[in-house]
Amino acid sequence: MNKAIIGLGSNVNGGLLLLKKSCMEIAAMAVSARFSSCYETVPVSSIPQPNYQNCVGIIETEWDYDRLYQHFKAMEKAAGRFPQSKLSGEVPLDIDIVVWNDEVKRPRDMVQDYMQIGLLELK
Repeated sequence: MNKAIIGLGSNVNGGLLLLKKSCMEIAAMAVSARFSSCYETVPVSSIPQPNYQNCVGIIETEWDYDRLYQHFKAMEKAAGRFPQSKLSGEVPLDIDIVVWNDEVKRPRDMVQDYMQIGLLELK
């Protein structure tokens, strides 16, 4: 069994609904899943963009890292995200595996408010 801490974000109109639907989809494929409430954070990018809606999830899955990563990328694409999305400042859906089992995969993300707020709520 694998454990992942994931960060979800969106900065488009309807982003809150996208996050909630994404959490439901992830919960359906996971063995167990807990999600923080959704909250607003300011972007950390130098590219001008709207504030984000974020949440954090802690999931257990039988899937391996690559399968889960690819599933999240497919979810992002289905929500309208493309490689140029971050450059344009519009991110319909962003899902990152920040911690995989006990390994921090994205240390820079781990210290940002968009992760810390949700993690504090889940502890």
